[in-house]
Amino acid sequence: MPRKYGLLTEHQIKVLKLRSKGLSLREVAFILGVSHQNIALTERRALENIETAKQTLIAYKLATAPLKIRIDEGTKLVEIPRIIMDEADKKKLKVKGDFTLIFKLIRFRARKCIAENKIKEPVMIIIDQNGEIDVYSYKDIEQLYNQIQEL
Repeated sequence: MPRKYGLLTEHQIKVLKLRSKGLSLREVAFILGVSHQNIALTERRALENIETAKQTLIAYKLATAPLKIRIDEGTKLVEIPRIIMDEADKKKLKVKGDFTLIFKLIRFRARKCIAENKIKEPVMIIIDQNGEIDVYSYKDIEQLYNQIQEL
């Protein structure tokens, strides 16, 4: 039985590792002694498994996090850390982060939702039971969020 690392097999890990070094499908196939079609299929399945894992974690966070805050368009970036801290205080949650960390998380994780230091597309802030902060484009998780809310 092939060795597994989470949702990935040992073969998938080898393929991803070699591909991340810039090797072509044919080069990886030669190294591993299989066809390049096999490498393409292995890589595709590995990436699908990774995407499934990401979606699973987001679903888990949406289902269990005590605090989910939607930040709407037009909100200034400098206002968001205060909004988060105020909402966390209402839920008696200790947030693992300060103004600077929250500001950076939003700037880096929701980059496509920001223009001119304002939110141009809604953002979802999720704070879990441990006070960890996650930031997502609301558009990217909206369907999953709505489905979980209906349960």
